[in-house]
Amino acid sequence: MMTLSNTCSLEVLTVIVGNYRIGRVLAHGGMATVYRGIYRPTGMPVAIKVLTEESSVDEVLVHRMHQEARIQNILGRQHSGIVTCYEEIEVDGRPAMVLEYVPGRSVLDIVEDDGVFEPLEAIDVVLATLDALSHAHHHGIVHRDVKGENILVTPQGAVKVTDFGVARAEVGGRNSRVTESRDLVGTMVYMAPEQLTSPRTVDHRADLYAVGVTLYEMLTGDVPFDGEEGYPLMKRIELEAPPDPRQFVPDLHECLVEVVFKSLEKDPDERYFSAGEMDAALRRCRKILTGAEDYDGPRPGENRRGEKTWYWEPSEPRPLPEPRSFGYLVDLSGNLMPGQILLRRAGLKIGRDPDRCDLIVPDDEVAAEHVLLLPLETGQVLLVDLLTDGQTTLNGEPVARAALEPGDEFELVGRWKFCFQR
Repeated sequence: MMTLSNTCSLEVLTVIVGNYRIGRVLAHGGMATVYRGIYRPTGMPVAIKVLTEESSVDEVLVHRMHQEARIQNILGRQHSGIVTCYEEIEVDGRPAMVLEYVPGRSVLDIVEDDGVFEPLEAIDVVLATLDALSHAHHHGIVHRDVKGENILVTPQGAVKVTDFGVARAEVGGRNSRVTESRDLVGTMVYMAPEQLTSPRTVDHRADLYAVGVTLYEMLTGDVPFDGEEGYPLMKRIELEAPPDPRQFVPDLHECLVEVVFKSLEKDPDERYFSAGEMDAALRRCRKILTGAEDYDGPRPGENRRGEKTWYWEPSEPRPLPEPRSFGYLVDLSGNLMPGQILLRRAGLKIGRDPDRCDLIVPDDEVAAEHVLLLPLETGQVLLVDLLTDGQTTLNGEPVARAALEPGDEFELVGRWKFCFQR
């Protein structure tokens, strides 16, 4: 039987794999190739993403594909702005995933083929992107590779976000900007400064930085910081102020420039607190640009499928944690964003000092460094009270040091409550 490895250089050649007929290549990458496919029983068009032979023997990359499939299977069915994964299959013994086929082009392709976006068009695309990311953030998912290439626009103007959980390792042309590092996941020119220095502990605000870079690129045709990937580019992203987009588009309105600069702040605390806050700022800007009383486009929460998207059906597995993840915390107080915080190998320090803590609690009653969650190689997770003065309780009892079990609840100063889960 002819295998896909024999057909990668061909534009059109049909191969039957189970219920799917696989045809022409839609996109090439160093890690995977995406094919146009047909679900034979119904004739429904699909996209089939197949790992390369080299990637299929890499446990980390295989894990990331499984993670991407499970995340997009759940979130894609809940939210129409996220590309759905229908199922995982094998093609020639290699892991593959069957995705919703999205006709149209990526934002990057539109910029390269047609030129920059008009401000109102850019705002509308970014609003739809923020709506999808808001839903993902609500479920504790940080995309970490938001960029124009992963934002698809259909001929009808619908926007779809794709590529969750997988760092591409493409080589050549514009995709040479994609990092191949195991820890430094994403595309460097779109990375927030903290993603470069502490890639395992970034939160949803790194996605908002990447949205700001994408908006900058949509308006000007270029990213704020570009060049050969490496230490010099990393230091520029960390230290240099982004060029004013009005150098390229002189008549760009001040309100839109403010949104871009705020989203590109070096300090995550100086950026928008959530996708919803950035959404509100862009809507105010759109109102100024159009003179309209209001904008009736999709708002966060309005573009979701079904009435009860807030819960997980029992048959649906939760998304896999990242490699080296030891579980996650659920914020029971409801005041932090996102509501689920992944606990990685490096551990998690909770307090209110942004320079020394991984999770910042904005409360004067909480100490600068309050508690430490310390994963051990044995798989256990220790809760260590850095104060040892009774301000931390575990399941209602004061604690100085204890091993956490799934479902355990701990509380800081009687008001900030978290639940440990695996």
